Amino acid sequence: MLEHMSSDNVFEYKKLSSEEQKRRGILGRLVGVIADSVNATRNGRKYSAKLWQKVFEDPIMKEKIENRVCFGEACHPVDGREEVDPEKVAICLAEVPKMNTNGQLIGVFDILDTPCGRILKTMLDYGANIGVSSRGSGDVELDFNGEEYVNPDSYDCICWDAVFVPAVKEARLQYDL
Repeated sequence: MLEHMSSDNVFEYKKLSSEEQKRRGILGRLVGVIADSVNATRNGRKYSAKLWQKVFEDPIMKEKIENRVCFGEACHPVDGREEVDPEKVAICLAEVPKMNTNGQLIGVFDILDTPCGRILKTMLDYGANIGVSSRGSGDVELDFNGEEYVNPDSYDCICWDAVFVPAVKEARLQYDL
C-alpha cells in the first residue's frame, strides 16, 4: 500500500550525510511533488490515486526502487522510447513516494554523479527550478464528465525524468544538497 504522510503534511525522508552521498556518487537530491492524483496534468489527463497505488505495488517497480535502479534521464527522450538509456541517466528515485492529504505524491530523487547528472547539478546550482515528469504508457479513456484519465489497469510506469516543464505544474522540486 502506498504510504500516506501525516495529517500535518510533513514529509520526512532519509537524510544522507555528505560522506554517504559522496560514497554513493550522489551530487544532491531533488525533493517534492512528483504526481497529482486529483488534478489533471497540463495535457488534460488525470492519473488517479488507484493508478499510483498500482504503480508502487507492482513487483517490478518495487524491485527497481529496492535495488536503486529506478533511473531517470535529463529530459524525456525525443525519440519516444520507453527504456532508460544508461548514458543519459541523471537521477534515481531514492524511496517509495508518499501521498499527502492533497492527493499529491511526494518523492525524493538522488542526482547521480554521471555526465547528465553533473549537467543537471550545474543548472540547479545556477538557480534553475527543475521539474520531474513520469514516463510510461497506458490507455487514455473518458470518465463520466468527458474528462481524460489514464486507465490504472493499463498503465506501465517506467521512470521519472528531470524536465524543464513538468506535466504536473507543481512538480518543481526543491534542490537539497
